[in-house]
Amino acid sequence: MKILIPTDGSAYSSNAARVAAKIALKHDYSLIVLHVVPDKGFSRKTWQNEGAENVVSAIVDILVSSGCARERIEILIEDGSAAEKIAEVAKNNGVDRIIIGTQGRNGIKKLMGSVTEKVLQISDVLVLVVPPNYTAA
Repeated sequence: MKILIPTDGSAYSSNAARVAAKIALKHDYSLIVLHVVPDKGFSRKTWQNEGAENVVSAIVDILVSSGCARERIEILIEDGSAAEKIAEVAKNNGVDRIIIGTQGRNGIKKLMGSVTEKVLQISDVLVLVVPPNYTAA
């Protein structure tokens, strides 16, 4: 099973990584940790690279501490629109499942749309959304 774990550095992403690890360890797995840097039409700055590397490194640490083998984890840092890039990476890499966290927005924030909601709308791949209050012990 190939699992894509998009991360934005939030606690919600960390929780999704814990869920992904639990699922992965029950299968013959490979994991892709993806961070998308918003593309503003400029080349990526050094601080953006460092920030992106820190974000994915934190998720890799969670996966490894949960029992996943480091050599089964691929890291991708891409530029673009988060939802579109997540769906594209999933499709282009033969991903079986996207496991993504959500903030559980409501009201006006919900009307603005979220990355998770957009991924659900455009993905050809099965998406597992981890709610904000779920604890993957």
